[in-house]
Amino acid sequence: MARRRTTKAKVEAADPVHAREGRTIRWDEWDIGGLDDAGRVCAGKSWASRMKQEHLAVGAFAMLVTELAAEGCEPIVLSLLTRASCDEVRHTEICRRLAVGLLGDEDVPRRVRGVPSIPKHVGATDEARTLRHVVEMCCLSETFTGVYLTEMLARMPTGAAGGTPRMAVESLLEDEIDHGRVGWAFLASRAQRKRLDGLAPALPAMLDRTMGWVMDASGAKPEPDRAELEAVGYLGSSAGGSLFQRTLRDVILPGFEACGVDLGPTRAHVAAKGWL
Repeated sequence: MARRRTTKAKVEAADPVHAREGRTIRWDEWDIGGLDDAGRVCAGKSWASRMKQEHLAVGAFAMLVTELAAEGCEPIVLSLLTRASCDEVRHTEICRRLAVGLLGDEDVPRRVRGVPSIPKHVGATDEARTLRHVVEMCCLSETFTGVYLTEMLARMPTGAAGGTPRMAVESLLEDEIDHGRVGWAFLASRAQRKRLDGLAPALPAMLDRTMGWVMDASGAKPEPDRAELEAVGYLGSSAGGSLFQRTLRDVILPGFEACGVDLGPTRAHVAAKGWL
Protein backbone atom coordinates (compact mmCIF):
# COMPACT_ATOMS: atom_id res chain seq x y z
CA MET A 1 0.00 0.00 0.00
CA ALA A 2 1.28 3.47 -0.85
CA ARG A 3 2.43 5.50 2.12
CA ARG A 4 2.03 9.26 2.15
CA ARG A 5 3.40 11.82 4.56
CA THR A 6 1.18 12.96 7.42
CA THR A 7 -0.39 16.33 8.09
CA LYS A 8 2.46 17.05 10.50
CA ALA A 9 4.92 16.81 7.61
CA LYS A 10 2.96 19.50 5.77
CA VAL A 11 3.51 21.91 8.65
CA GLU A 12 7.20 21.03 8.96
CA ALA A 13 7.78 21.55 5.24
CA ALA A 14 7.68 25.32 5.75
CA ASP A 15 10.53 25.20 8.28
CA PRO A 16 13.63 26.71 6.62
CA VAL A 17 15.84 23.99 8.07
CA HIS A 18 14.41 21.60 5.48
CA ALA A 19 15.27 23.63 2.39
CA ARG A 20 17.55 26.42 1.26
CA GLU A 21 16.09 29.88 0.93
CA GLY A 22 13.54 29.97 -1.86
CA ARG A 23 13.48 26.22 -2.48
CA THR A 24 10.54 24.16 -1.22
CA ILE A 25 10.61 20.48 -0.37
CA ARG A 26 7.05 19.16 -0.39
CA TRP A 27 7.38 16.38 2.15
CA ASP A 28 3.60 15.87 2.37
CA GLU A 29 3.38 14.79 -1.29
CA TRP A 30 5.83 11.91 -1.12
CA ASP A 31 4.43 8.54 -2.24
CA ILE A 32 6.77 5.52 -1.87
CA GLY A 33 4.23 2.97 -3.04
CA GLY A 34 6.46 1.83 -5.92
CA LEU A 35 9.08 0.32 -3.59
CA ASP A 36 9.01 -3.15 -2.09
CA ASP A 37 10.13 -3.63 1.52
CA ALA A 38 13.67 -4.66 0.60
CA GLY A 39 14.14 -1.62 -1.62
CA ARG A 40 12.66 0.69 0.98
CA VAL A 41 15.05 -0.59 3.66
CA CYS A 42 18.06 -0.45 1.33
CA ALA A 43 17.45 3.17 0.32
CA GLY A 44 16.39 4.19 3.82
CA LYS A 45 19.57 2.88 5.42
CA SER A 46 21.61 4.71 2.80
CA TRP A 47 19.95 8.03 3.69
CA ALA A 48 20.33 7.30 7.41
CA SER A 49 24.05 6.72 6.87
CA ARG A 50 24.34 9.95 4.88
CA MET A 51 22.53 11.76 7.70
CA LYS A 52 25.36 10.79 10.06
CA GLN A 53 28.02 11.88 7.56
CA GLU A 54 26.34 15.25 7.07
CA HIS A 55 26.28 15.74 10.84
CA LEU A 56 30.01 15.02 11.06
CA ALA A 57 30.58 17.62 8.33
CA VAL A 58 29.13 20.28 10.66
CA GLY A 59 32.09 19.80 13.00
CA ALA A 60 34.59 19.55 10.16
CA PHE A 61 33.56 22.89 8.68
CA ALA A 62 33.48 24.48 12.13
CA MET A 63 37.09 23.43 12.61
CA LEU A 64 38.06 24.88 9.22
CA VAL A 65 36.47 28.17 10.18
CA THR A 66 38.44 28.22 13.44
CA GLU A 67 41.72 27.45 11.68
CA LEU A 68 41.20 30.03 8.94
CA ALA A 69 40.07 32.67 11.41
CA ALA A 70 43.31 32.13 13.30
CA GLU A 71 45.39 32.24 10.11
CA GLY A 72 43.54 35.03 8.37
CA CYS A 73 42.10 34.69 4.88
CA GLU A 74 39.86 36.41 2.36
CA PRO A 75 36.52 37.38 3.97
CA ILE A 76 34.53 35.59 1.26
CA VAL A 77 36.29 32.30 2.04
CA LEU A 78 35.59 32.63 5.76
CA SER A 79 31.99 33.60 5.04
CA LEU A 80 31.33 30.65 2.72
CA LEU A 81 32.89 28.14 5.10
CA THR A 82 30.91 29.54 8.02
CA ARG A 83 27.75 29.15 5.98
CA ALA A 84 28.81 25.64 5.00
CA SER A 85 28.73 24.52 8.64
CA CYS A 86 25.12 25.75 8.87
CA ASP A 87 24.31 24.12 5.53
CA GLU A 88 25.37 20.75 6.91
CA VAL A 89 22.92 21.08 9.82
CA ARG A 90 20.15 21.47 7.27
CA HIS A 91 21.55 18.59 5.19
CA THR A 92 21.47 16.34 8.23
CA GLU A 93 17.79 17.07 8.70
CA ILE A 94 16.95 16.61 5.02
CA CYS A 95 18.64 13.21 5.01
CA ARG A 96 16.86 12.30 8.23
CA ARG A 97 13.50 13.16 6.69
CA LEU A 98 14.26 10.99 3.66
CA ALA A 99 15.31 8.11 5.91
CA VAL A 100 12.16 8.50 8.02
CA GLY A 101 9.98 8.51 4.93
CA LEU A 102 11.43 5.15 3.91
CA LEU A 103 12.02 3.45 7.27
CA GLY A 104 9.60 5.13 9.69
CA ASP A 105 10.21 7.36 12.71
CA GLU A 106 10.99 4.51 15.06
CA ASP A 107 14.03 3.35 13.06
CA VAL A 108 15.73 6.73 12.58
CA PRO A 109 17.18 8.79 15.45
CA ARG A 110 15.95 12.35 15.75
CA ARG A 111 19.40 13.60 16.72
CA VAL A 112 22.95 12.62 15.84
CA ARG A 113 25.95 12.90 18.15
CA GLY A 114 29.64 13.08 17.43
CA VAL A 115 32.44 15.03 15.80
CA PRO A 116 34.69 13.86 12.97
CA SER A 117 38.09 12.27 13.39
CA ILE A 118 40.25 14.80 11.55
CA PRO A 119 43.85 14.02 10.48
CA LYS A 120 46.32 15.83 12.73
CA HIS A 121 49.17 15.98 10.19
CA VAL A 122 51.76 15.79 12.94
CA GLY A 123 54.88 17.78 12.11
CA ALA A 124 53.16 20.13 9.67
CA THR A 125 53.05 23.86 10.29
CA ASP A 126 49.71 25.39 11.20
CA GLU A 127 49.45 26.90 7.73
CA ALA A 128 50.22 23.59 6.02
CA ARG A 129 47.76 21.74 8.24
CA THR A 130 44.99 24.21 7.41
CA LEU A 131 45.64 23.85 3.68
CA ARG A 132 45.48 20.06 3.90
CA HIS A 133 42.24 20.20 5.87
CA VAL A 134 40.60 22.55 3.34
CA VAL A 135 41.79 20.43 0.41
CA GLU A 136 40.56 17.15 1.89
CA MET A 137 37.21 18.53 3.01
CA CYS A 138 36.35 20.78 0.07
CA CYS A 139 38.45 19.94 -2.99
CA LEU A 140 38.07 16.20 -2.41
CA SER A 141 35.14 15.21 -0.19
CA GLU A 142 32.71 17.95 -1.21
CA THR A 143 33.66 17.76 -4.88
CA PHE A 144 33.11 14.00 -4.94
CA THR A 145 29.80 14.47 -3.15
CA GLY A 146 28.70 17.16 -5.58
CA VAL A 147 29.40 14.94 -8.59
CA TYR A 148 27.70 12.00 -6.84
CA LEU A 149 24.55 14.04 -6.20
CA THR A 150 24.63 15.36 -9.77
CA GLU A 151 24.63 11.79 -11.10
CA MET A 152 21.91 10.86 -8.60
CA LEU A 153 19.77 13.73 -9.86
CA ALA A 154 20.37 12.78 -13.49
CA ARG A 155 19.00 9.29 -12.81
CA MET A 156 15.89 10.48 -10.97
CA PRO A 157 12.56 11.13 -12.72
CA THR A 158 11.98 14.75 -13.69
CA GLY A 159 9.02 17.00 -12.99
CA ALA A 160 6.18 15.76 -10.83
CA ALA A 161 7.38 12.17 -11.18
CA GLY A 162 10.60 13.03 -9.32
CA GLY A 163 8.61 14.44 -6.42
CA THR A 164 9.98 14.90 -2.94
CA PRO A 165 13.28 12.98 -3.29
CA ARG A 166 14.28 15.07 -6.30
CA MET A 167 13.50 18.32 -4.46
CA ALA A 168 15.61 17.14 -1.53
CA VAL A 169 18.59 16.17 -3.70
CA GLU A 170 18.40 19.50 -5.55
CA SER A 171 18.56 21.31 -2.22
CA LEU A 172 21.60 19.28 -1.13
CA LEU A 173 23.39 19.66 -4.44
CA GLU A 174 23.30 23.42 -4.72
CA ASP A 175 25.15 23.69 -1.40
CA GLU A 176 27.72 20.99 -2.17
CA ILE A 177 28.75 22.79 -5.35
CA ASP A 178 29.52 25.91 -3.29
CA HIS A 179 31.41 23.88 -0.70
CA GLY A 180 33.69 22.33 -3.30
CA ARG A 181 34.21 25.61 -5.15
CA VAL A 182 35.47 27.50 -2.10
CA GLY A 183 38.13 24.83 -1.55
CA TRP A 184 39.46 25.11 -5.10
CA ALA A 185 39.48 28.91 -4.83
CA PHE A 186 41.47 28.70 -1.59
CA LEU A 187 43.94 26.24 -3.14
CA ALA A 188 44.40 28.50 -6.19
CA SER A 189 45.08 31.46 -3.91
CA ARG A 190 47.73 29.49 -2.02
CA ALA A 191 49.26 28.32 -5.31
CA GLN A 192 49.57 31.90 -6.56
CA ARG A 193 51.52 32.74 -3.42
CA LYS A 194 53.57 29.53 -3.83
CA ARG A 195 52.45 28.29 -0.43
CA LEU A 196 51.45 24.69 -1.16
CA ASP A 197 53.42 23.54 1.90
CA GLY A 198 54.10 19.87 1.17
CA LEU A 199 50.61 19.15 -0.15
CA ALA A 200 51.78 16.74 -2.87
CA PRO A 201 53.03 13.90 -0.61
CA ALA A 202 49.91 14.17 1.56
CA LEU A 203 47.43 13.71 -1.31
CA PRO A 204 47.56 9.89 -1.64
CA ALA A 205 46.38 9.37 1.96
CA MET A 206 43.67 12.00 1.47
CA LEU A 207 42.34 10.13 -1.56
CA ASP A 208 42.34 6.87 0.41
CA ARG A 209 40.14 8.48 3.04
CA THR A 210 37.75 10.24 0.67
CA MET A 211 37.23 7.70 -2.10
CA GLY A 212 38.78 4.43 -0.92
CA TRP A 213 35.59 3.22 0.78
CA VAL A 214 33.59 3.70 -2.43
CA MET A 215 36.15 1.93 -4.59
CA ASP A 216 36.43 -0.94 -2.09
CA ALA A 217 32.64 -1.37 -2.01
CA SER A 218 32.36 -1.35 -5.81
CA GLY A 219 34.97 -4.09 -6.08
CA ALA A 220 33.75 -6.25 -3.20
CA LYS A 221 30.00 -6.06 -3.83
CA PRO A 222 29.07 -4.67 -7.24
CA GLU A 223 25.38 -3.81 -7.44
CA PRO A 224 23.35 -3.51 -10.65
CA ASP A 225 21.51 -0.30 -11.42
CA ARG A 226 17.93 -0.32 -10.14
CA ALA A 227 15.66 2.42 -11.45
CA GLU A 228 13.17 2.14 -8.60
CA LEU A 229 15.93 2.79 -6.04
CA GLU A 230 17.53 5.53 -8.10
CA ALA A 231 14.15 7.30 -8.05
CA VAL A 232 14.54 7.79 -4.28
CA GLY A 233 18.22 8.74 -4.40
CA TYR A 234 20.10 5.46 -4.13
CA LEU A 235 23.04 4.59 -6.39
CA GLY A 236 24.44 1.08 -6.36
CA SER A 237 28.10 0.43 -5.55
CA SER A 238 29.01 -0.23 -9.21
CA ALA A 239 27.66 3.16 -10.28
CA GLY A 240 29.37 4.87 -7.34
CA GLY A 241 32.77 3.32 -8.03
CA SER A 242 32.66 4.17 -11.72
CA LEU A 243 31.57 7.73 -10.97
CA PHE A 244 34.33 8.35 -8.42
CA GLN A 245 36.90 6.94 -10.83
CA ARG A 246 35.79 9.30 -13.62
CA THR A 247 35.69 12.23 -11.22
CA LEU A 248 39.25 11.53 -10.10
CA ARG A 249 40.44 11.36 -13.71
CA ASP A 250 38.45 14.24 -15.22
CA VAL A 251 38.00 16.70 -12.33
CA ILE A 252 40.23 16.12 -9.31
CA LEU A 253 43.62 15.46 -10.90
CA PRO A 254 43.28 18.17 -13.59
CA GLY A 255 42.27 20.61 -10.85
CA PHE A 256 45.43 19.94 -8.86
CA GLU A 257 47.57 20.10 -12.00
CA ALA A 258 46.09 23.51 -12.85
CA CYS A 259 47.22 24.72 -9.41
CA GLY A 260 50.75 23.44 -9.96
CA VAL A 261 50.62 20.53 -7.50
CA ASP A 262 53.17 17.79 -8.22
CA LEU A 263 51.02 14.72 -8.90
CA GLY A 264 53.84 12.21 -9.27
CA PRO A 265 53.19 10.50 -5.89
CA THR A 266 49.41 10.61 -6.39
CA ARG A 267 49.43 9.14 -9.90
CA ALA A 268 51.71 6.32 -8.78
CA HIS A 269 49.41 5.63 -5.82
CA VAL A 270 46.12 5.55 -7.73
CA ALA A 271 47.69 3.44 -10.48
CA ALA A 272 48.83 0.90 -7.88
CA LYS A 273 45.30 0.88 -6.46
CA GLY A 274 43.82 0.29 -9.93
CA TRP A 275 41.73 3.45 -9.71
CA LEU A 276 43.01 4.78 -13.06
